Amino acid sequence: MSRLARLDDVLVSRDGWLDCRLSGFRERDESGAEKFGLHLQVSGRLGLRCQRCLGEVGFECAIDSRLLLMPPGVPSSEWPEDELEADDYDAIPANREMALLELVEEEVLLALPVVPRHAECRFPADVGAEEEESEPSPFAALAGLKKH
Repeated sequence: MSRLARLDDVLVSRDGWLDCRLSGFRERDESGAEKFGLHLQVSGRLGLRCQRCLGEVGFECAIDSRLLLMPPGVPSSEWPEDELEADDYDAIPANREMALLELVEEEVLLALPVVPRHAECRFPADVGAEEEESEPSPFAALAGLKKH
């Protein structure tokens, strides 16, 4: 977890864990052309900051991605749109040397909720409201004097 710097920015603590599995695949499409890709599976548990109460909320990470490797030099305008529309694959540029740790980190970041939050929690303002209800306001005494 400590080597995932961008992911570390959104975590409450590094107590979470990730289990990653990566395998390659090769298949032929309808036209007989060979396609190469990666099958990435990530599971784990991360501690994110709840956007309601600002406490820690556990996030169960479950990613199962098939990444179609596009050869270098092929412009993105020529990438197969049918795979992208069918959502069977996500096309990524293929390089002789790929930073797999960065690839895993990118997939995890994309899988995170936009607004992490507990199913039920109190807003930070609710905590302050309870304290105000239990203690009388110093202005309440002044308001009482004004009435006399």
